Amino acid sequence: MTIVLTQEPEGPIVAVAIVATAIGAASVAGLVLLRWSAAGRSARARSSRMRALRRGAEVGAVLGLIATLQVMGGLTPLTVLFIVLSFAIAEYVLSAGASPSR
Repeated sequence: MTIVLTQEPEGPIVAVAIVATAIGAASVAGLVLLRWSAAGRSARARSSRMRALRRGAEVGAVLGLIATLQVMGGLTPLTVLFIVLSFAIAEYVLSAGASPSR
Protein backbone atom coordinates (compact mmCIF):
# COMPACT_ATOMS: atom_id res chain seq x y z
CA MET A 1 0.00 0.00 0.00
CA THR A 2 2.75 2.50 0.84
CA ILE A 3 4.49 1.81 -2.47
CA VAL A 4 1.37 2.85 -4.36
CA LEU A 5 1.01 6.06 -2.32
CA THR A 6 4.67 7.10 -2.56
CA GLN A 7 5.41 6.52 -6.26
CA GLU A 8 4.96 9.13 -8.94
CA PRO A 9 1.90 8.35 -11.11
CA GLU A 10 2.63 7.77 -14.77
CA GLY A 11 0.85 7.17 -18.03
CA PRO A 12 -2.85 7.53 -18.70
CA ILE A 13 -3.71 7.83 -14.99
CA VAL A 14 -2.37 11.40 -14.99
CA ALA A 15 -4.42 12.34 -18.06
CA VAL A 16 -7.55 10.84 -16.53
CA ALA A 17 -6.96 12.76 -13.30
CA ILE A 18 -6.49 16.05 -15.17
CA VAL A 19 -9.60 15.56 -17.30
CA ALA A 20 -11.69 14.53 -14.29
CA THR A 21 -10.50 17.54 -12.29
CA ALA A 22 -11.21 19.94 -15.14
CA ILE A 23 -14.70 18.51 -15.71
CA GLY A 24 -15.42 18.61 -11.98
CA ALA A 25 -14.30 22.24 -11.70
CA ALA A 26 -16.35 23.22 -14.75
CA SER A 27 -19.41 21.48 -13.31
CA VAL A 28 -19.12 23.08 -9.88
CA ALA A 29 -18.46 26.54 -11.33
CA GLY A 30 -21.35 26.15 -13.76
CA LEU A 31 -23.72 25.06 -11.01
CA VAL A 32 -22.70 27.93 -8.74
CA LEU A 33 -23.13 30.45 -11.54
CA LEU A 34 -26.45 28.90 -12.58
CA ARG A 35 -27.66 29.38 -9.03
CA TRP A 36 -27.27 33.16 -9.48
CA SER A 37 -28.60 33.35 -13.04
CA ALA A 38 -32.02 34.65 -13.91
CA ALA A 39 -34.97 32.28 -13.75
CA GLY A 40 -37.78 32.00 -16.22
CA ARG A 41 -38.30 31.39 -19.91
CA SER A 42 -37.49 34.82 -21.30
CA ALA A 43 -34.66 35.50 -23.69
CA ARG A 44 -32.80 37.35 -20.95
CA ALA A 45 -33.03 34.35 -18.62
CA ARG A 46 -31.83 31.95 -21.33
CA SER A 47 -28.94 34.29 -22.09
CA SER A 48 -28.04 34.44 -18.41
CA ARG A 49 -28.03 30.65 -18.12
CA MET A 50 -25.92 30.22 -21.25
CA ARG A 51 -23.44 32.79 -19.94
CA ALA A 52 -23.21 30.85 -16.66
CA LEU A 53 -22.55 27.57 -18.48
CA ARG A 54 -19.96 29.21 -20.75
CA ARG A 55 -18.12 30.66 -17.78
CA GLY A 56 -18.17 27.30 -16.02
CA ALA A 57 -16.64 25.68 -19.10
CA GLU A 58 -14.00 28.39 -19.19
CA VAL A 59 -13.05 27.67 -15.57
CA GLY A 60 -12.63 23.99 -16.43
CA ALA A 61 -10.56 24.78 -19.51
CA VAL A 62 -8.25 27.12 -17.60
CA LEU A 63 -7.74 24.56 -14.84
CA GLY A 64 -7.12 21.79 -17.36
CA LEU A 65 -4.56 23.85 -19.29
CA ILE A 66 -2.71 24.86 -16.14
CA ALA A 67 -2.68 21.27 -14.82
CA THR A 68 -1.43 19.96 -18.17
CA LEU A 69 1.39 22.50 -18.23
CA GLN A 70 2.30 21.56 -14.66
CA VAL A 71 2.57 17.88 -15.58
CA MET A 72 4.61 18.66 -18.69
CA GLY A 73 6.96 20.89 -16.71
CA GLY A 74 6.14 24.03 -18.65
CA LEU A 75 4.29 25.95 -15.96
CA THR A 76 5.63 29.37 -15.11
CA PRO A 77 3.90 32.39 -13.61
CA LEU A 78 4.04 34.06 -17.02
CA THR A 79 2.23 31.20 -18.75
CA VAL A 80 -0.45 31.16 -16.04
CA LEU A 81 -0.92 34.90 -16.48
CA PHE A 82 -1.14 34.50 -20.25
CA ILE A 83 -3.76 31.74 -20.00
CA VAL A 84 -5.91 33.56 -17.46
CA LEU A 85 -5.73 36.88 -19.31
CA SER A 86 -6.54 35.19 -22.62
CA PHE A 87 -9.70 33.68 -21.18
CA ALA A 88 -10.60 36.94 -19.41
CA ILE A 89 -10.29 38.91 -22.67
CA ALA A 90 -12.32 36.28 -24.53
CA GLU A 91 -15.04 36.49 -21.87
CA TYR A 92 -15.05 40.29 -22.10
CA VAL A 93 -15.45 40.15 -25.87
CA LEU A 94 -18.18 37.51 -25.70
CA SER A 95 -20.07 39.36 -22.97
CA ALA A 96 -19.99 42.68 -24.81
CA GLY A 97 -22.58 41.52 -27.32
CA ALA A 98 -23.47 43.15 -30.58
CA SER A 99 -24.16 46.85 -30.70
CA PRO A 100 -27.51 47.84 -32.18
CA SER A 101 -27.28 49.07 -35.75
CA ARG A 102 -29.44 51.83 -37.18
